[in-house]
Order: sequence, then structure tokens, then C-alpha cells
Amino acid sequence: MSSREGKRKTFIEICRRAFLLGIQVSTGGNLSLRMDQGRFLVKPTGTSLFDLHEEDLLICDPDGRVISGNGRPTKELNAHLKVYRVREDVGGIVHYHPPYATAFAVCGKEIPLKTLHAQRILGEIPVIPAEKEGSGALASAIEEAFSDPNLRAVILADHGIMAVGTDLLQAQNLAELVEETAKIALLSLSAARCGRT
Repeated sequence: MSSREGKRKTFIEICRRAFLLGIQVSTGGNLSLRMDQGRFLVKPTGTSLFDLHEEDLLICDPDGRVISGNGRPTKELNAHLKVYRVREDVGGIVHYHPPYATAFAVCGKEIPLKTLHAQRILGEIPVIPAEKEGSGALASAIEEAFSDPNLRAVILADHGIMAVGTDLLQAQNLAELVEETAKIALLSLSAARCGRT
């Protein structure tokens, strides 16, 4: 199996994993990974993560032009490409609407990092103010946030989350940790209220 075939296989495995974990349902969410020669493997728009196949994936150039595959790339491609430009260490990006983390996003609030594990790995998860999906303003705000070389994930107000990693699997693991952290934060609030009764 070639390196390119291996990346396609990994991409599909991570898409299915995200769907089966309930991190992203329906046709939402988007993923990308950095390939060689300035190319990027990208999820096409309008397809469920569960229903994607290797042949559905698109290869785009640094300007977002599709150079291989059929269909249109995700509308958040510009944001992904801006992150890749400012972060040479980033090899994979995921953007999802996981329910617990997105509950904080629609409130415009940071997720409290209640566990030592989250504090150590995530450090902080800043909130990016609400902008229209796929807009230049949103892409620029994401680029500015990820200009911090230590940042690993953000909350997009009224929208969802984005996580980056040295490869797509690390980005996926970070997104899962963000969702677990949000769930623990919400459950701990409920537990604290129960303790006061």
C-alpha cells in the first residue's frame, strides 16, 4: 500500500470513528490532512462521514482548487488552508459539532478544564466569536487563533469545535478529548447542584 493509499484509508477510518462516537452526525463536519508536494486530502461537502469512501475524497492545492476527485470541497476549506499556512507542525485538522462541546459553543463560553488530563493536554480552548460558516471572516479568525503555536483546539461560537494535530489521528484524539471535557464539565455542574440539596 502506498503512502497516499494509506492516508486515504486512515482518513475514512477516522470519519467512521467520529460518526460512531456521536461526535458528528448527518453531513456536517469536515476533515483535512496535509499530503506531500503541497497537496491536501479533503472531505467533500454534502456527504455523511459514515458514508464516505476513499474514492470520494478530494485532493486540493494550497489555493483550494480541486486537482483530483469529483465534487466540491467543504466550505471551511479556506479556514483549514489558513491554519496549514501558519502552522507547519499541523498535519491534520478536524471540525465537528459534538453535542456537549457545542452546548458551550452556542452559549459562547469556554469549556472549563476540570480534569488534570484536559489541563495538561489542551491547556486552553478559546472561543472564536460567531461568524458566518465558510466566510472569510471566520477563516481569518481561526487563522489568528491558531497562530499561537501551542494552541490545539478552539470553540467556534454558535457552531462547534476545531482541533489540529501533527496528523489526522492526533487531531481526532484531541477533538474526542474536547468533547469528553465538555461532558465532564456539564456533569460536574449537575453533581455540584445535587450535593447542595
